[in-house]
Order: sequence, then C-alpha cells, then structure tokens
Amino acid sequence: MNTRNRRFYRRIGSGIRKPLFLEDVVMRGGTHTGLVLAGGQSRRFGRDKSTYVVEGRRMIDRVVSAVRPLVLDVMISVAEKGQAPEGLTGRVVTDAVPGLGPLGGIRSGLSETHTPWLLVVACDMPYVTTDALGGLIKACDPGLHAVVATDDDGRRHPLCACFHRSVLRRIDEQVAASELSLHGLLDRLAVREVRLPSEVLRNVNRPRDLT
Repeated sequence: MNTRNRRFYRRIGSGIRKPLFLEDVVMRGGTHTGLVLAGGQSRRFGRDKSTYVVEGRRMIDRVVSAVRPLVLDVMISVAEKGQAPEGLTGRVVTDAVPGLGPLGGIRSGLSETHTPWLLVVACDMPYVTTDALGGLIKACDPGLHAVVATDDDGRRHPLCACFHRSVLRRIDEQVAASELSLHGLLDRLAVREVRLPSEVLRNVNRPRDLT
C-alpha cells in the first residue's frame, strides 16, 4: 500500500479539520521522548500481552519500532522492578507512586524526560505506525498541553498521545485529589485532537481482539 498520500486530520477549534500529508510531517526527534506503557496486569488477556506475538513480532516490539524513529529516546514504563520484558532496547522507568494505573506511568515518564514533549503509546496497540504517530508529533505547538489521537468515531485515545512536560504539575494535583482518570486530566488541559484510522488505534485486551 502506498502511504505517501495517506491523509490524517487535525481537528482545529470547533470541528474544522485540516489535512496532514505524510510528506509534510516533521520528525521533531529533538523535542520528544517516547514512552511505551507496559505496566498493566493483563488480567483479561490471561498472560503478559506485551510479549504476545502478532504477525511475527511481540506487541511491545512493534510499538517500540513505531515510536523510535520519531523521538530522541524511548523509555519503557512498568509498574514495578523486573516487570519489563527481556530483550528491549530502552530505558526502563518504574512507577514512583504505585497504584495509579496509566496515569502513574505517564507521571513517571514526564518526571524522567529531558525533552519538552513525551510521546505516549500503550504496548497493546500493535497496529500503530510511525506515520500515524508522526501526525501527533506534527501537531505539537506552543501553548498546548497535549495532543491526543481520536478514532473514526471521534473517541479520544489518551494512551496514544503527546503530553507536554508542564502537565506533570497537573497530574500531581489530580493525584493529590485522588482523581486518576486520564479523560478527566485531558478535560483540564489545552488539547489538540488528531484523527487517526481506527485500525491504527486498535488496542488488544483479549486474544479474540486479534481475530
């Protein structure tokens, strides 16, 4: 499939959509660090889904490969020491505060990053591509706190998003108030939405999700 002229959409203001062509995507490797979230317990999957093989490669390897060309460095977020799958190339970041779920992983990533932006992708999104993530990178402008992917139905996917380093303070405020919702966090931020194909954003919670 020729992806050169594939079109993604950036939502601006109240529903106006501006097309983004792949040849116009700027690879801002010096402004972003990648964070692949791999700290979940995979209860519904029945085993560590990050290492489940999809089309010949582990899910987490597929995600890391999609992220790496866009960023200065890739971090792997885990809930506790020893949880990271073997064979990964990337700095492992352990949740500093346990029990916060994905919000805790993003918090730890923002605490560790040395770049203005953090590109966050869950390890159970094996169909995400570098081209699609480039649309998020391209949309990161001054004055924004986050750039989040939305699917064909307009649903936000906060685990495929870019967060500015300044969001760390907002997360700490939310944690102090025992509010752990990522959607609640986004509601408090200046957010730009980028439309991506639903297939790219498909996450895998159970083995049957791959059929």
